[in-house]
Amino acid sequence: MKIPTRGKPARTSAWKDKAACAAPGIDPDIFHAGEREPEQVDEARVVCNGCPVRTACLTAAYEEGDMWGIRSGLTPRQRNAHLRKAEGNIARAVTEALDDVTVLLRHLYEVHTQPTGDGHLLWTDNRHFINVRGKPYTVHQLAWLAIHGQPSVGHVQRTCDRESCVSEACLADRATRKQTRPRHERPVDRWPPSPRDGPGSDPGR
Repeated sequence: MKIPTRGKPARTSAWKDKAACAAPGIDPDIFHAGEREPEQVDEARVVCNGCPVRTACLTAAYEEGDMWGIRSGLTPRQRNAHLRKAEGNIARAVTEALDDVTVLLRHLYEVHTQPTGDGHLLWTDNRHFINVRGKPYTVHQLAWLAIHGQPSVGHVQRTCDRESCVSEACLADRATRKQTRPRHERPVDRWPPSPRDGPGSDPGR
């Protein structure tokens, strides 16, 4: 079972270079310990719990059909339990297992977008709000989180004139808009401060 990736680059295994289990001194055998070897399983989990690429590792475990190793701190039996609960949906299984909603948002973004061939990416779902795990997201909020993996600063706006476009290049939050404003429109710090600026005042207000 693979997460649909229509119009998106193929997944790579570059995340493996960042995995905690790849660090020098880590015994790879602990990640292949069976549940009858609880001490080794616990040792593997300690490593996994501090890993920066747990989400990519668990997603890959499902996509590769790994039935043996400890992945993201989960045994094969635990992974299968999450997958059954998610009715075979990998994104939902990873989201529930790791409590990482960005996986599911990224999945929805991939499923409900269509590239146009001229640099735009159109949202194809008719809904204006998408409820994910009980929380409503606007289409632009969902797209931003799926692309960047973190919330936007302020309101997300489309910067192109293509209706329904949610391409990374065509979305900007408040921080991005501030960075891309023409230089002559940006606030200019007064230095030295004028006499009316008292002690502790902000010269850039």
